[in-house]
Amino acid sequence: MKWLVAVTMLFSVSVHAACWTVEGVKGSSYSEREGYSRIDDGFNGKFTIVIDGERAAVLYDGLDAGGMIYRPFSDNVVLGLTTEPGKHAMETWVIQKDGTVLMTKTISGFGGLDSSKAMIGKVTGSCLK
Repeated sequence: MKWLVAVTMLFSVSVHAACWTVEGVKGSSYSEREGYSRIDDGFNGKFTIVIDGERAAVLYDGLDAGGMIYRPFSDNVVLGLTTEPGKHAMETWVIQKDGTVLMTKTISGFGGLDSSKAMIGKVTGSCLK
């Protein structure tokens, strides 16, 4: 919760600001740990996605992803990237007009965590007042 308050304070509310709460993120995952076979996957918690001008943030249950840098691509698309020699992770978040949220994530260089995910969630609220 402290992270949510900090991010909310960090991102001043402007004409272009948007903030969504997203739940029920579920889909498919292909990971090294599972021999790259498709498995059902998902998140039980709540995501908070913030876009404010040139800045963006994605929090999971009030916490950031630790090292992932997010940037808005448009007023409803967020791209995330973290990279270091031999290790990379990328995320995309698309908030559609009907409240459907599309998420993809690719992780490489982390051994058993290497994976590709495609998931769908639902906007359950707005965090802007």
